[in-house]
Amino acid sequence: MDLTGYSDEELLEAGREAVKREQWPRAAAFMSAYVDRFTARREPAPAGTVATYALCLGHTHEIRRGLELAKRAQHSEPRNPNVYWCLAQLYILARSRKEAIETVERGLRAAPDNFVLLRMRKRLGVRQAPPLPFLARNHSLNVKLGKLMHRIKGANAA
Repeated sequence: MDLTGYSDEELLEAGREAVKREQWPRAAAFMSAYVDRFTARREPAPAGTVATYALCLGHTHEIRRGLELAKRAQHSEPRNPNVYWCLAQLYILARSRKEAIETVERGLRAAPDNFVLLRMRKRLGVRQAPPLPFLARNHSLNVKLGKLMHRIKGANAA
């Protein structure tokens, strides 16, 4: 796809529209062209746009590269809630719920009233404290007791 005839604003708008429609390869192409133009001018691309591009990469099966870019965006603009949302989405794609929850919590520390992050935290849930807090969360006793407590709570709720 030849994108040389597009202005920067048109690339960004077309990329955002493709993201809304979840047309990930198309969105990745537009966002890549947009970010590449900043690189060619030796200017830093906006962190939110880099994070969105990273999310597009994750959805096109380049999760490792997407995570790398999103983390870089987070370091360059640590107060941008969109960056945290994109990074959390990438962790979900990478099947790392723990990292996604931690990223959402960090994002909420930076932007406590952000609706998108609050909604994501509600969807992901909050991790319960381990049954034996003096042991590591992944210790076999904590894992077994946690599963047992979950089964008991489930039986009482029914």
